[in-house]
Amino acid sequence: MVDVDQQPELSDDPVTAFTTAEELTATQTFTSRRERREAEERSRKRERIVVKPTRAERTKEPRAERAPRQSRPARSPRPERIRHHERRRWGVHTVVMLALAAFFGTAALPAYATTAEGSTVGSARTALAVQTLTGGGVTQVVARDGLSIQESPESLDSTMNTTVSPTVQALAVQIMGAVAAGRLVGSTPNHIPEIANLAEGKADPGCGVDYRVLQAISVALDNFNQVGVSDINRRCTGQIEGAGTDSAHYADGGGHAVDFYLLNGSPLTGGDAKSVQLIKILDPLVPNGTGLGQVGCRASMSLDNFKPFDDTCNHLHIDFLKSAGPTLRYG
Repeated sequence: MVDVDQQPELSDDPVTAFTTAEELTATQTFTSRRERREAEERSRKRERIVVKPTRAERTKEPRAERAPRQSRPARSPRPERIRHHERRRWGVHTVVMLALAAFFGTAALPAYATTAEGSTVGSARTALAVQTLTGGGVTQVVARDGLSIQESPESLDSTMNTTVSPTVQALAVQIMGAVAAGRLVGSTPNHIPEIANLAEGKADPGCGVDYRVLQAISVALDNFNQVGVSDINRRCTGQIEGAGTDSAHYADGGGHAVDFYLLNGSPLTGGDAKSVQLIKILDPLVPNGTGLGQVGCRASMSLDNFKPFDDTCNHLHIDFLKSAGPTLRYG
């Protein structure tokens, strides 16, 4: 029987036994004490190396280039779209034409302008004139420069007739448009309502206006931004001045003369630059024998149709009482 010495002391932890540096050193056999100390030093300096697993790097695959997008072939417009475009274009044209018609014949016109007094007639009179022309069977609303008169000279004389011809009414409506725009102004007493009557188609005894007077006013408006008229038919306002009842403003029903007192804001003397300018414009157009005042207010002028006479130097007087023709010449 073999006697085995019993281990004096058991290991505290069977798992860690013989794994620590002290345990490993204790179990080793050394030939010398020095060799043992060196082994212990090496055990203390031993470092634990931790190796981390590394992931394999992903290799980036090149993207496949996208094929260029093919442009779609241009589609021809559908017939429905073409028809819609045409309808829209004609609709725009219609709106423009209506706007122009409203501009020249609007019923919302301001009261007739004057420099010294407000007229008692207003926008309703011009509105009525436009309605009469467009809805009363009259269609002769034409521009003055392209006017082709088909009526007899007698019918144009609104100073004596009981009716207003379409030609006279059309020109009166155009002149009232200038009144509404502030381009034609009156004075005191105001003679603009005499033109308004004609624009309405109303023949008022003693308040008529010679057609050639209307034409002379229209020519002045064609050449000046603003025109002022101080006298037309004195029968209508009850005036007896200057030449009295023999005046072209009063004789033969009255309204055969017009007095201009203002052009482009400048008062007239009959001899100032604007008066002379208007005289030169009208002389080739008026019938021979047309009266022209203020001969003593200006230097001598060579005239073809006007017959000058003396008059006061505070306006420009033009009258057609003894003129040889029923209308002015245009073109």
